[in-house]
Amino acid sequence: MRPTISICIPCYESERFIRTTIESALAQTVPALEILISDDNSPDRTGEIIAEYADIPTVRLLRTPQRLTLGEHYRFLLERAAGDFICFLSHDDALMPSFIEIMLGKLEDDVALIAAACVECDSRLVPRRVRGIALPRQTLLAPGGYLHFRRGNGYTISFSLMSREALLQIPWLPPEGDLATDWYWAMMLGLRGKVKFERKPLGYYRLHDSNASHGPNRWRRACKAMLEFLRGKVAVEYAEYIDGHLERLREQIAAWERGEGNASTPSIRLRLKQTAKRLIAVRYRLLPEPILKAEKGISTAIERKRGARPRPETRTVSNKF
Repeated sequence: MRPTISICIPCYESERFIRTTIESALAQTVPALEILISDDNSPDRTGEIIAEYADIPTVRLLRTPQRLTLGEHYRFLLERAAGDFICFLSHDDALMPSFIEIMLGKLEDDVALIAAACVECDSRLVPRRVRGIALPRQTLLAPGGYLHFRRGNGYTISFSLMSREALLQIPWLPPEGDLATDWYWAMMLGLRGKVKFERKPLGYYRLHDSNASHGPNRWRRACKAMLEFLRGKVAVEYAEYIDGHLERLREQIAAWERGEGNASTPSIRLRLKQTAKRLIAVRYRLLPEPILKAEKGISTAIERKRGARPRPETRTVSNKF
């Protein structure tokens, strides 16, 4: 029997982007088992917008009992999802229509994680560069996934599938480290099963002024807390790989607190790589119609549910650099 997929969307103050995120999840060529949308007691119009989707059969609307941290919100959704695999789709990102179809084709026995490449965009979903096109081609058998990800968080959680059963067995991070939950999960899943990759971009990662991880020192502090916790949860032969990371993070945090920052001039090789990634991103400048409409406040899925004729496009949208 084909594995099932739950798309889980944790929301907080998401009114700017949530419609596009939901529409991208509903526009899949192969539908998800369910789409869980959880509002973490947002003070803006998030709850009002997601309520419009209450009559869509595959959508389940949830509300947290009180404000949660990011990691707690992930856990809240995980414990309520029914799918064999989970996609934790951030409230400001969007899936390409073929995401589920392609990812299902890569599933096999004992897979714990599949991570796909994506297109990094600005706040208006104008593509800027690609992420993850150099992900490994081969399947990594445990503990190969851990050894790969111990070098860094080289994937994007919004465009990944994770085994729900495996996630439920992983010790939960303390709140001070939960901003680094995605990196922690990748390493822990890499110890438990196969890790696979899809080098074709399958989603749009949106960068804007309120990204959850903005502020490099906030991220470093979360990574430090996560790695210190992880060190006590893995076997001795795996814990030793963490020490170098921790030392570098401590030095970077101390330098930041001294006001030194970490600015550096990129090498010529790195600049060439970044240029190539920007050129590849041009291929993805034409967004799928449901996403284009959602960016203008039009809900294709709701119109279809109501049997309404789609509204005609009033202008041609062009994402130019």
